Amino acid sequence: MKRKLPYPELVVAVASAAWGLFWIPLRVFQSQGLAPTWATLAQFLTPLLALTPVAAYRLARRLPTGAKQYQTGLLIGTAVALYLESLLLTEVARSLILFYAMPAWGTLIEVGLMRRPFTKRRAVSLLLSLSGMLAILASSAGSSASVNLGDLLALAAGIIFSFGAMRVRQAPETSVFEQVFAFFLYGFCAASVLALLPLTTLDQPPDTRQIISLAPWLLLVAVCFLIPVMAGIYWGSRYVDPGRLGILLQIEAVIGIASAALFSGEAFGLLHALGAAAVVGAGVIEVAGNRQGHIRAEEAWPPLNDAA
Repeated sequence: MKRKLPYPELVVAVASAAWGLFWIPLRVFQSQGLAPTWATLAQFLTPLLALTPVAAYRLARRLPTGAKQYQTGLLIGTAVALYLESLLLTEVARSLILFYAMPAWGTLIEVGLMRRPFTKRRAVSLLLSLSGMLAILASSAGSSASVNLGDLLALAAGIIFSFGAMRVRQAPETSVFEQVFAFFLYGFCAASVLALLPLTTLDQPPDTRQIISLAPWLLLVAVCFLIPVMAGIYWGSRYVDPGRLGILLQIEAVIGIASAALFSGEAFGLLHALGAAAVVGAGVIEVAGNRQGHIRAEEAWPPLNDAA
């Protein structure tokens, strides 16, 4: 039996709120001349470099590093890489709302692949998620390009993250370090591959002057923000029941959307607000229903083995 540790809910809440604000340093790096592709790569590479000495020490002690958690790492890492890229290629609020419409994909995965019953709760969650997406896409219907590349990346990120979330729920218990290291390792691999795809123009890499000037700030964000936030979410999820955890993670969407409306300098109208309310509401309904009738993922989905 696990010993009850103090305030895991608070740790998850703070980490989720902090992650909802991550678009701010990402946009700052972009404003300093770091192109979107390289800004995304840097958010995985810098924490990975900071964690590598610890991974080497664990390897020397014959302790697992998390490198074998490639399936989970690739799913979550790819999703977050797409999400970070979308934050730099479309409006922040649009990216957040389209990404957090993932209850729609989670419902379709559970009903279509896991053969879960299509209950009224899932129907309402699906309807709200789709309504939120339509509202945010309709917010620019009058423009020449109502759906841009950033919007599509945010949607793809939400879909992939839904599969990754399923994988996390059925993965065998691993240490927090393994989970965090796998996230940054395979997230960097995914971001590197995405950089080579003809999705966006791969701008010139930062020159020596830019690297020297930005390196301390990138390291500061990695050590004081990215690594603690991911560790806090992974650690807290061990001690918080799934329903409450899901609700706490919704804080990320609320903080992110609210901060974008207040500080991004981008338009945030009625359709944005309606879309945000619908998507957050869908998330709350989804996790509240899971809390009432939680079914272990491994009972309904063939278990995957990363080490296989």
